[in-house]
Amino acid sequence: MREPNLCFPSQSRAAVCITSALYDRRALDCTATLPLVNSLTHLAYLTSTSPRIREILCLDGGLERLVRILFHTSNRSDRLTLWKWTLAFQSIVNVGVRGTEHIRTKVVDAGIIPFVLTILGNFLKSFEIVNGKKQLKKDSTVPSTSATSSTELLDNNNNNNNNSTTKPTLSNHTSNTKLLRRSTFPYVKIDPVQRRYKRIHKDRQDAKFPEMENVFHREEDVLLCLQLLAYLSKYPHIRDLFHTSFTKNVFSVVEKFCHRLHPGHIQYWAGVIMRNACRKDETRGGIRRCANMTCGKWETQPREFAKCRRCRKAKYCSKSCQSKAWADGHRWWCIERHSSIANENPNNMTTPVTTTPSVTMTTATTTTNVTTPSSNSSSSNNNLIESDNAETSSESRPMLMEMGL
Repeated sequence: MREPNLCFPSQSRAAVCITSALYDRRALDCTATLPLVNSLTHLAYLTSTSPRIREILCLDGGLERLVRILFHTSNRSDRLTLWKWTLAFQSIVNVGVRGTEHIRTKVVDAGIIPFVLTILGNFLKSFEIVNGKKQLKKDSTVPSTSATSSTELLDNNNNNNNNSTTKPTLSNHTSNTKLLRRSTFPYVKIDPVQRRYKRIHKDRQDAKFPEMENVFHREEDVLLCLQLLAYLSKYPHIRDLFHTSFTKNVFSVVEKFCHRLHPGHIQYWAGVIMRNACRKDETRGGIRRCANMTCGKWETQPREFAKCRRCRKAKYCSKSCQSKAWADGHRWWCIERHSSIANENPNNMTTPVTTTPSVTMTTATTTTNVTTPSSNSSSSNNNLIESDNAETSSESRPMLMEMGL
């Protein structure tokens, strides 16, 4: 026996495991990592293929158990532990993405949203740290470049001077350059005791400043979070929870991922979530909420708020809310909507506006096309009559008179 665990003596197993053909809720209560990883591997497959398994997970407490596995995964340096975390999260995402409205509501009730907000928040923090380091490195290259250019100018000027003045000038410039370098990049001598202390506490420093390679900050995990939120935000009662029931407004956090600095697939799913936030609430008579995430004001009647002229999705209660929402991030997911120019007739046939209707008459000897005047045609083209045979024009004149032409 590996650890205190469930035993299954009838099949000579140390633990009950989930297979691709058998689901057993007891397997999720396993305390050993290896058999739990084995069960979660098969569970991830079952949740992606079987609607029945997704429904059972919501009824027998398996969904809540998966959420507890995510929250209790603390030792992230172990590869098996990381594998367990990834498989449990993948199973929850499969249930939320492929499930029905009732199942998706159960996913929210199980407590996955605070965990998703933690992942998104940690990713944004690490993203800001990385961008800050890049900006600092870019800024640090500016004084070094200017110092190099000034050194070249001074060298050229000193070559034109006599030999007596060259040495003190170069020495003075060298001293100035060293002072600039010391002030920009200070050097601190570390004794062996401090070096040993930093080596021992290196893990604590890494935890304080998380890196992008950490499992909680991978782009794949962020993409799974956004996909899950995109399917959950389809329903108005869940959107209300996203606005009010958590420490942060879910849509305000997601809006930051619409920025152009993020990859395209992350921008796409974040934009889908933000457009879902602007949907009307049919349970309240088709009214909408102000698209300014810090406002939260509802319409008192349908079509009370004004829409964004560019995307025709977001609606705002005032100009100030529209300006603030545009500055906060609406400009990142606002996609211009083009209106169609062509008109559609009742037979679903697209016809231009200036089309001139025509009447065709067929006789035993001739075929005459009569073009009736349109409302937008010029006066010179009125009563235009085209005849295939000029000799029969006198015969067709009585017929035209009967038609009123």
